[in-house]
Amino acid sequence: MSRFKIAGVLILGALFLNLNSLCFAEDKYDQIAREISEAGTTLTNKKIAILPFSYADGRVAAKDGAIVSERITMRLIKQQKFEVVERSMLDKVMGELKLQSTGMMDATSTQQLGKLLGVQAIVTGTLVEMQAGKIEVNARLIKTETAQAIGASQVDLEKDWVGDAATGQSQQSAYAQPYEQPAYEQPVMKQTAAVRQPRGKHQYGFFDVFMGFGSPKMDLEFANSKGNIQLDNTYNNALGISLGNPLAAYASSNYRSVKFEKLVTEGFGPIAFRVGGFGRGALGGDLEFSYEKRNIAAQKTTWSLNGAAPGSMEFYTNDYATVKTFGISGDLLIRHPGEKVDPYFGFGIGMSLNSLTLPYVKGYTNGAFVKPTEELALGLMVRVPVGMRIRIADKTQLVAELRYELNTMNFTRGGVSGESDTLTLSGVKFLVGMGFDF
Repeated sequence: MSRFKIAGVLILGALFLNLNSLCFAEDKYDQIAREISEAGTTLTNKKIAILPFSYADGRVAAKDGAIVSERITMRLIKQQKFEVVERSMLDKVMGELKLQSTGMMDATSTQQLGKLLGVQAIVTGTLVEMQAGKIEVNARLIKTETAQAIGASQVDLEKDWVGDAATGQSQQSAYAQPYEQPAYEQPVMKQTAAVRQPRGKHQYGFFDVFMGFGSPKMDLEFANSKGNIQLDNTYNNALGISLGNPLAAYASSNYRSVKFEKLVTEGFGPIAFRVGGFGRGALGGDLEFSYEKRNIAAQKTTWSLNGAAPGSMEFYTNDYATVKTFGISGDLLIRHPGEKVDPYFGFGIGMSLNSLTLPYVKGYTNGAFVKPTEELALGLMVRVPVGMRIRIADKTQLVAELRYELNTMNFTRGGVSGESDTLTLSGVKFLVGMGFDF
């Protein structure tokens, strides 16, 4: 295996291992905690209090509000970006101020709460009951000194607990009860414990399925260091190609190199799927698995014998050489994150397993020098993609990409002595498909 192919394996492995750090699931509570934390970066005092949430229509939310508040509290504690006021202290101060569990507070109450607790901001919010067992959570980060909301987060949550929700109690009954909350002991977090960082706003993983279109050119060279590639003016020679010259001097000759360049191809693909993701910033990556089939089209072209000036020749059929390629490759991507469109470009490298069929070419099969030549060849793939991801639904994207791709491989006609043949496919392809976020 050449140095280029070994380098390709190493780079591909590095890209695959790096995808795990780019793509992981973020639940809705993590999203609230992350967005609240990002809004609180300007606070000089990192001590905050988290109040229970209440329903926006005024009904009692003793359990629903406490559970949502509790889960958000745990996420914020794990981030270790704020000092969260103990629940017992919060209960005591709320009781002294005779504040109700409403999820909303006036400016005076907010200022008083801030002074007594020594906090610069509080987290509070409201709940809205939705269909199919879901609850809309509207969380806000409020500065206690000005009662100004400096951050907000809105998510839809699955109600996976029993109680509250459709109690049907009126707004008046909700206000009739003083604020009271279950006893709570803030857990002691080990400083050495690994904490998974929340996902950024434009950070996501993706799974793509797509189809490619294009007609890459093929370069094909048969080379033998011993100079024993036998050609004549018939089609029953080593390569199944006639010299096309009836003169006796050209009736039979041996060559060390027979080369074709920029041959027109037919076929389809790639048909592929890939998995990847983008991090918090511009960098991302993907791992792709693909299949493609290409063959030399019937055409008039030129060839070069032993490196001499090209001469004219013609392929009368479209099956002189057929390549079926199974590829595995990885891309390093750089994008410009947007709300609806993510344009990107990158560089990719990979390995290909190629099935070569040359029905008119003689090779060694079962110890005999006969037609056809059928061989497996390992190849190196290099590409430069430029594309965009267009969001058409919450978790669905339309993916369009233009890429230049090169796939080069070596073969020996079944192990002919001194043989070192090369086939290269290169050109621009257009790909379109669907992407699914996770």
